[in-house]
Amino acid sequence: MTIKADAVVTLSDRVERLQAYDLSTDAVRISPRVLLDNYTVLNSDIEKPDRASVVGDGVLAFVSGMSEQNQVDVQHSYLFASLVASKQFPRDDQGKEWYDKFLEVMQTCGWVIVRKYYDTVAASGKSFKMDQLVLSILGSAATVAAIPGATSLLMLEVARNAISKLEARDRPLRLFEQNIKESGSGGFSVSACHETSQGEVLMAMGAVRFIQRTNQTQVLFVNWDSSSVDLYRGESYMAMVPTLINLTRATILGKLGDRAVTKIEEYEI
Repeated sequence: MTIKADAVVTLSDRVERLQAYDLSTDAVRISPRVLLDNYTVLNSDIEKPDRASVVGDGVLAFVSGMSEQNQVDVQHSYLFASLVASKQFPRDDQGKEWYDKFLEVMQTCGWVIVRKYYDTVAASGKSFKMDQLVLSILGSAATVAAIPGATSLLMLEVARNAISKLEARDRPLRLFEQNIKESGSGGFSVSACHETSQGEVLMAMGAVRFIQRTNQTQVLFVNWDSSSVDLYRGESYMAMVPTLINLTRATILGKLGDRAVTKIEEYEI
């Protein structure tokens, strides 16, 4: 499947929008790890899923075979979009506005939003776990997007592995909980990313927004009382446009500054 870039939004429009997006002002410090200039496409066969990262209030899982540059670009565009959305819509009752702004910024960064959905969701039973709920939402996003069966299963597998291993990774888990608390917007997401043999980068995302009536501080791997929280879900499926990402990369990095390092933590799965 080949997805064409949005011809309506010009490069100058995208750069102007990126420059205008508001983020809180932090000192700028870029890690050498993120200063990657060459875009590389890997044509190797898909192998065992092996990498994931906490990126702001999201968990990103990467199917093995994605180039290092593509992984970094996914991380930075996601982080940038989530920070912009949280800055403009910081309250937990602004989930729909947050979700729409997030997708708008992702498109500006260089993604095509193929499908999107947002609505209320009910947890099954009197208690539930957020990690199980978000994986079911991600599964729905992949199914509705009609991703080919083998690819869809692989993306869901890597997402499940990422969540499973996160529970045992103390530093990434603490960063994830800290990022959610700092954003204050009452939500998080889990995404599965895959690079095809043609060099296309696809991402399916399941997001949970919640308004709680208790003082529960931990989000994942704990039981939630269904009667104590209002839940909303976001499903989306998008594709990166490499030529646009190449052209917006420097602007995104400049706007992220120190957060390109401090809000991202990678781990093996």
